[in-house]
Amino acid sequence: MTDSSGTADTGDRQTRILDDLQNAVQRMHVLARSPRIIVAAGTRAEGARPMAWQVLYERSLGDHPALQYRGTAAVKLPSVLTNGYDSEPTLAPGWSCSRLGDAMTDGPVIQVFRADRLPDDVSRALVGVIVFEEDGLSLTGVRAIVQELGLR
Repeated sequence: MTDSSGTADTGDRQTRILDDLQNAVQRMHVLARSPRIIVAAGTRAEGARPMAWQVLYERSLGDHPALQYRGTAAVKLPSVLTNGYDSEPTLAPGWSCSRLGDAMTDGPVIQVFRADRLPDDVSRALVGVIVFEEDGLSLTGVRAIVQELGLR
C-alpha cells in the first residue's frame, strides 16, 4: 500500500515487523545460556521471517561482537553441541554467512559464531545454536541432548 505521496505505508510495515517479532518470541524456548541454545517451535517456513529471528537472537545476547551463521542438517546437532561446529571452521566464502536467513536454507540447526574467533580460536567461537523442529528434532529431544551433555 502507498499513501497519496506514493511512499509505502509504514504503518503496515511496522505492524508486520511487530507481528514477526511476537511470533518468534512465542516460539522460542531457551534451553541453555552458554552456548545459548534456543529451540524454535515449528519449522523455518512457519511464522516469523529470518530477520526477526536474527534480531531477537542477537538482542538476547546483549552486547556482542559481529556474528556469523551456519546452517546444517538435524543429524549434526549432537556433534555441533559436542565439538562446537559441524565441520572445521574456515574463512572460505560460503562456510558461514552474516545473515541468519542465508544460513537457514542449509538446515534446521543454525550455528552462531563470533566472527572474530573464526577460524583460529574455534574452541570459543560458538556463541549458540538455534534449532527448528524439523527432520525429527523436537523440543523434548533437544532438551534431552542438552541435559545429557551437561549444558546450562
